[in-house]
Amino acid sequence: MKGRILGIKKTFILKLSVILNLILACFFICFSIFYLKNYFLWFFVFCFFIGLHCLIKSFLFKLDSSCYIGFFLMFLGLLGFLSYYFDFLFKYFFIMIAISLSSLMTFLFTHQKFHAFISVLVLISATLSYLYCLKIINLAIFLAIYLIFLFIFSTVCVILLIRYKKNK
Repeated sequence: MKGRILGIKKTFILKLSVILNLILACFFICFSIFYLKNYFLWFFVFCFFIGLHCLIKSFLFKLDSSCYIGFFLMFLGLLGFLSYYFDFLFKYFFIMIAISLSSLMTFLFTHQKFHAFISVLVLISATLSYLYCLKIINLAIFLAIYLIFLFIFSTVCVILLIRYKKNK
């Protein structure tokens, strides 16, 4: 009975998830348009609930690709909603943070090491870019730190790749 959870078929749970997520998405989209009067939030609400559905699908059927896209859409929806609702500066950095968080969470659930590397790479890139845009660091410092980081990161990846090939 691998296709069942507590006697309920996994496909039936997935169908319930679709219906529930669509109802909640429609409600919150209408809430953001008519009550909050913010016409940019609908996309992020929709992304959040599609991501939630993909996560449920991932946990039911043990799919790592669905896990990544689910976390990405969920974090994109959450961070996009917060950045537009609170009117943060430089909103596109929050998309980079969503990529980093989704890679980190996918690494924690699937134990695939390249997701951890991608998470670190994108997080450092987003943080340094955000500090540069806020004029906390100047261009010379940004380029020096970022290029040193990329060199160290690339060197570590090459070393790990060589060790992996030798062990095979």
